[in-house]
Amino acid sequence: MKITISDIAQAANVSPGTVSNALNNKKGSISEKKRNYILKIAEEMGYFKKGKRTGTIRFIMYSRSANVVGDTPFFSELIRGIENECSAQGFQLVVNHLNSEQLKSQMGKNLLEDAISCDGILFLGTEMQEDDIGALRQIKTPFVVVDTAFNIQEFDYVVINNQDGVYEMTKHLISCGHKMIGIINSAYQINNFRERRIGFMQALKDCNLYFMDECEALVEPTIEGSYHDMKAYLKMYMESGMQMPTACFAVNDNIALGALKAFHELGLNISIAGFDDIPACSISSPALTTVQVDKLYLGKCAVQRLIAKLNNNEQQVQKILVGTKLVYRDSVKIKNRGQN
Repeated sequence: MKITISDIAQAANVSPGTVSNALNNKKGSISEKKRNYILKIAEEMGYFKKGKRTGTIRFIMYSRSANVVGDTPFFSELIRGIENECSAQGFQLVVNHLNSEQLKSQMGKNLLEDAISCDGILFLGTEMQEDDIGALRQIKTPFVVVDTAFNIQEFDYVVINNQDGVYEMTKHLISCGHKMIGIINSAYQINNFRERRIGFMQALKDCNLYFMDECEALVEPTIEGSYHDMKAYLKMYMESGMQMPTACFAVNDNIALGALKAFHELGLNISIAGFDDIPACSISSPALTTVQVDKLYLGKCAVQRLIAKLNNNEQQVQKILVGTKLVYRDSVKIKNRGQN
C-alpha cells in the first residue's frame, strides 16, 4: 500500500501541511527537531522506498505574503484531496513552496521550467494577484491553477464558486428578516474575497437593499487579528451613534470567528455568517452558520482536470467552478420585529 502524506501526518500527530514542510525542507516553518522526527517516521513507514511510478505531479504552493495560505484546516484538507486522487490515479505527489520573491528569482524560474522531473503541475493560486500571472506563461509542463481564477483565458482554473455561494448566504440573511447587513472583509485582498464581495453586493441589489460604505469593516484575516480589528471598528461605530447592522457576512470563517468574539465582549446581538466551514465552526459559541466548501473534492477535481490534459493533450482551457452549500447553525437569528 502506498504511504501518503496524510498517513505520516496521522502517525506523527501533526497536520499534512507540517509533513509537507518537513519533506520539502521548508526553512523556518518548523524546528529541525520536529523535521527530523517526521522524516524518521516517514522512513519507518516506507515513504522513501523506490518503486515503479506511472508519473509525478508537482503541487506548487504559492504564497505572496503568507497572510492567507498557511498550515490551516482548509489547506490541509485541500492537500489531502489532491494526494488521495493522485494516489488513486497512480501518480506520486511532490509538494513545493514558492513565494513572490522566489517567483521572480532564478530559483523560481528553474522550478517553473522544470518539465523533466514531473508530468504535470498544480499551482495553488489563492494569494496570486493578476500581476503574478505572467510568470505562469513560462511553464512548459501541463498545469492547472487551483483556488483562484482570473479573466485571462490562457490557463485552466479549478476554483470555488464564490459568488453564488455568498449570494445564497446573503439571501438567507435577508430571509431571516435582516435588512441592514454589513460585510467584514479582509485588509489583505485576494481574488476569492473580491468574488465573495461581488456576490454579497449582488444579493443586496437584487433585493432592493441599500448598502452603506460604513458597514464594511476591513480586518486582518486571522481569528486573533480579526478580533482586535473588529473590536476597534465596533467601538468607533458605536461612538458615532450610527445604526448598527443586525447581521454581517464575513469573507472567511477565521474572520467570522474573531468578529464573533468581539460581538460577545461588547454585548452586541449581531447575526453573522462565514465562508469555508472549517472544523471550529461547529464548536464555536454560538456555532457558526457558513458556506461549506468541499475541500477534498476541490483537490480531486483539480487532479482530474490535470490528468485529463495529460492523457488527451488538450489545448482547450477550462474554468471549473466547484459548488458550495449553506450550513445553518446558531449564529444567524431570525430578526425580531422590534430589533434595530
